[in-house]
Amino acid sequence: MKRTWKAAVVSCLVLSLCGCWDVKNIQYFNFVTVMGIDYVDGKYKIYAQINDLTTMAKQEGGGQSAKPVVIGKGEGESIGMAVFDLQKESQMRMDWTQNKAFIFSDRILAKGIFDIHDELMRTRDQRYTPWVFATNEDLAQILSTMPITGSSYVSTLYYQPNLLFKQLQSSFEPIQYQKLIRSTREPFETTLVDHVKLSKNWKKGSTAFTLPIVDGLVALKNGKSEARFSREEATGVKWLKKNTRRGMLPIRDEQGTFIGTATLKSLKVKKQAAYKDGKRIVKINLNMDAGVREQKKPFPLVEMNKLLEKSLYDEIMKTYEVGKKRSTDIYSLNEVWYRKGLAVNEEIPGIELHVKVKLMATGMLELRK
Repeated sequence: MKRTWKAAVVSCLVLSLCGCWDVKNIQYFNFVTVMGIDYVDGKYKIYAQINDLTTMAKQEGGGQSAKPVVIGKGEGESIGMAVFDLQKESQMRMDWTQNKAFIFSDRILAKGIFDIHDELMRTRDQRYTPWVFATNEDLAQILSTMPITGSSYVSTLYYQPNLLFKQLQSSFEPIQYQKLIRSTREPFETTLVDHVKLSKNWKKGSTAFTLPIVDGLVALKNGKSEARFSREEATGVKWLKKNTRRGMLPIRDEQGTFIGTATLKSLKVKKQAAYKDGKRIVKINLNMDAGVREQKKPFPLVEMNKLLEKSLYDEIMKTYEVGKKRSTDIYSLNEVWYRKGLAVNEEIPGIELHVKVKLMATGMLELRK
């Protein structure tokens, strides 16, 4: 009797366990891995890069070539209608859980990200973790780029831009969608998004190979784009970012002639709101360690240290001045005032910049005469 009772209890427990009733066969799904969004002539356009999941996995053995990428397109008077237009021709159910990047056109960012945010994230499949890029290129071409080697599309810029940032350091810091939405809702924070263009500087055999590269930044305020900056114009941005661990600095003499390069690291930056001559400013104290990589002509140690500080100062101030001419607070200086609970207006504060560079290493280069 006791044994029978135990068997009945075990049977009830087994029957109460969840089975694989909701199992999904992935061969019956189209997985969207990158999503492009545009706005043209009063209509929203959705572009979806669809990949076979086997192209995203590590493959045993070599010699496998990348499979052609599939690009889907839908359009409508709203984001929801554009997605529906895309799905109705997809042949199989579309899955958005594998989306790794949003690529927004300059037109959609000029209109405003909050016009599409609610509809874009309404489906539970969509995540807040994809990387975000901007572009003025044709989105179908942007999404059709192939990896340099191998068959995995994880090897393209859109999937892991943080790895490229860690290697270069002097590049711009990529941003994820969750941080984009959070920062654009802050009253006095300027959000910076990587701007992408297509480059044909590479070749496979004798054929030109198209690759996406970051050619600058787009500045957003309250969800709308304010201005766009080329890579050269925005070089100062990295030196005031706490996440920059290392960067490359061109060294120039008093006449502006290029004399070498240095690697700067161990960034320490402090910002303080203050008044100067009755006007709002932000005092910035920047300390970095440096190592010389290239040297075109000899300089004494003290003089080289001064040139490093001047080159760094000029690079930061050049970006500030370009932003000010375009009415863009590119360094989010007003946010320094806002965080202190001080009175803030839309006028961009001035900068009182103090730069201190400590030359730590010269490698095989002789600096002293």
